[in-house]
Amino acid sequence: MSVTDTRPLRIGIIGLGAWGARAHFPAFSSLPGVEVVAVADPDDAPRQTAAELGVQRIEADPLRLLRDTDGLDAVVIATPDDTHRDLVLAAFEAGLHVLCEKPLAYSLAQAREMTAAAERTGRIAKVGFLFRHSPVVKRMRDLVAEGLIGEVQLFEHVGVNAQFIDPDRPMHWKMQRQHAPGGVFVEYGAHTIDLALWFGGPLTRVVGHALTLVPQRSLSDGGTAPVEHDDVAAWIGEYLSGGQALFRSGWTSLQAGVAGMRVSGTKGTLFWEQTGRRSEALIASTLDDPESHTLFRFEPPYDPAIDDGPFPLGIFAHYNRGLAESFINDIRTGVVTWPSFADGLAAQHVLSAIRTSLDEQRWAVVV
Repeated sequence: MSVTDTRPLRIGIIGLGAWGARAHFPAFSSLPGVEVVAVADPDDAPRQTAAELGVQRIEADPLRLLRDTDGLDAVVIATPDDTHRDLVLAAFEAGLHVLCEKPLAYSLAQAREMTAAAERTGRIAKVGFLFRHSPVVKRMRDLVAEGLIGEVQLFEHVGVNAQFIDPDRPMHWKMQRQHAPGGVFVEYGAHTIDLALWFGGPLTRVVGHALTLVPQRSLSDGGTAPVEHDDVAAWIGEYLSGGQALFRSGWTSLQAGVAGMRVSGTKGTLFWEQTGRRSEALIASTLDDPESHTLFRFEPPYDPAIDDGPFPLGIFAHYNRGLAESFINDIRTGVVTWPSFADGLAAQHVLSAIRTSLDEQRWAVVV
């Protein structure tokens, strides 16, 4: 596709759960020259939502949509982890461009296969690492690249979420090993691992520790079953450069105070300060100016569509719109920019090593 081709792009969304409906659908629908014309989801409620949103084509079977694309240009895949591989390969076979939610795949072998398919078919293929589109994170990355804090020595990210704090909340597919390779260390950790690699380069080995704090959950059809994944996890990574990366994530705790990401180097430290989901700031301390000071703050105007309700997206919606814009721009220019499937594969290498570390209770090499 040439850089001057500005024809309308037709998008399909596979998986219209909470994130697909609250984040992806409005993001793509708001972009000029883009139309969401199809949705596929096996559940009744998302299909009803799609009908209410005025989607032209609604399918229960995603593969049916991919067998008969009916003029689609691209698809967004926002489904459980164990489905990504088959859907992505079918989309490439149909000649479609793909934005796939993280993690890229259920396993490292699948991620390798999907990345090779993207390269072979020449399709635009991106992963949903939306935090790269935070205005603060992008500015932070630029400053690190410019040498403001010298050589990176330490990466830290600590963040918890109350998504599953209620022990009476029913079982979610993210808690079952048949659908996901890990719990919170995959669901939230995939994002921070990607950022750790983006800022500090490759990790060579990792060691992890994880706990399941709510051991049983109710099932939608009655009864209970064991939770098979971690509710809270921490892990350490060692950089090829010799530095260290530290992580802690949880989805059964309330956040108090600020959370965020800290990158320290030989000349200073930068901190991505997140205050809830309404604002963020970039805090710096350097040898030349050691008193902590704010370099940049992002706080968009209040918007009830994303800041109210039981699932407020806040600034996450702005990050996701940036991701959607970059996907569409890549399709129009024919050039893949970050975060690409190669970035997703790099994170999958680390996730696989953490899984090994947790299962075998040891340091694991990132292969």
